[in-house]
Amino acid sequence: MGEPAAARPFDGVIAVAEGADQIVGGMRLVERAAFTLARAGARRLLLVGNRPSAALRLPDVAVTWNESATWLRDAASTIVVMEATTIVDAETVARFAAIDGTGPLAAPRPAVLWRTDLRDLVGGFDAADLGPPADAPSWNPPASALLLWVADADERAAAERALYARLGRSGDGWFTRVVDRRFSRALTRLLLPTGISPNQVTIASIALGSLGGYCFAHGTPEATMAGALLFLFSTIVDGCDGEIARLTFRESPFGARLDILGDNLVHLFLFGGIAVGLYRRSGDPLVATLGCLLVGGVLLSMATVYLCLIRRSPNDSQRTLFEAFASREFAYLLVVLTVVGRLDWFLWMSAIGTYVFATGLWVLGRRPVV
Repeated sequence: MGEPAAARPFDGVIAVAEGADQIVGGMRLVERAAFTLARAGARRLLLVGNRPSAALRLPDVAVTWNESATWLRDAASTIVVMEATTIVDAETVARFAAIDGTGPLAAPRPAVLWRTDLRDLVGGFDAADLGPPADAPSWNPPASALLLWVADADERAAAERALYARLGRSGDGWFTRVVDRRFSRALTRLLLPTGISPNQVTIASIALGSLGGYCFAHGTPEATMAGALLFLFSTIVDGCDGEIARLTFRESPFGARLDILGDNLVHLFLFGGIAVGLYRRSGDPLVATLGCLLVGGVLLSMATVYLCLIRRSPNDSQRTLFEAFASREFAYLLVVLTVVGRLDWFLWMSAIGTYVFATGLWVLGRRPVV
C-alpha cells in the first residue's frame, strides 16, 4: 500500500528531446510535461536538453535548465523522470511518486516515465540518456491512467484524441455527455489555436445566454425561437471554457467563480426575458406574478450560491445538488416547449425549482457531518 501523494515530496526531471516543442492539445509537449509534474506535486523541475526557441508557458514552481550539479545538491529523495514526448495524467504521476520503496521503478515502454533516487542520476545528464536503467522493475499503471509516447504526427493525433476523450466531468448528465460534449469538443479544437483564454470563453457564453433572454423578452414567435437556440448554443460554449482550462492547465479559482456567477446572470436574464415575453403576448396577470416570483427565486438562488459555495467550501451534498441544478440540459426542454408553444409550463417549473434549489442548499449546509 503506497502513501498518499502529498506525504511523499518529489522533484521532477524532464528530458527535452527531439519533438518536445510539438503542440498537442493546445500546449507544447514540454509545457504539458512540466505542468503535469507540477500538478502531481513536484516541488521543482529540472529540464535537460535544448531549450525551444519559442516562448514557453511553465508552471509556478522553480524551474532549472541543464544546471544539474547545482540542482542535485538539494534534490528530494524521490525523483520522477519523464521524457517530454510522454503524455501522462497528473493523478497517475502522483500515485507513481507515492509508491513505497527506493531505487528505480519504471512505467511500461515506450513511454519514458520512471522514478528513482539520486544514485541513478549522478552519472550524467544528457536528454537522450535519461531513460530508466535496463534492470529497473516495471510498474503497472491503473487502468484509468493516460500514458502515451508520441514520436510522430499519427501518435500526436491519437494522443490528442485521448486527451479530448477525458474532458467530461463526473457531474455531466446524459445530454451533456452524448450531445453537448460532441459539439463543445469540436468548438474547443477550433478555439485552442486562437489563444483565447477560458475566462474569455466564459464571457462569450454569458453574452450569448443574455442575448437569448433579450430575444425571449420580445415575445414574438421568431424572437422566442431565436432566444431558445441562442441559449442552447451558449450552453455548448459554456462547456468549452472548462475544456480549454483542463486541456491547458489553466483552471483557477477566479475562473470557477466567474463560471458560477455567469450561469446565474444568464439565468436571471433568461427567466426574466421569458416572463416578460409571455406577459407581452398574453397580458395575463398570473404570468406577471409568476415572472416576479421567478426573478425573486433566481436572485435568492444567486445569494445562496454565493454564501454556500463561493464564500465557503460546500460539503459533498451541496456540491451534488448544485451540479444537478446547474446542469443546463433543460436547454433542450426549453427548445421543445418553445416549438410547441408551452413556455408557460417552463415558467411554472422554474418558479418552483429556484426556491427548491435555494432551500435545499441551505438545508444541506446545516446537516451535521457524519
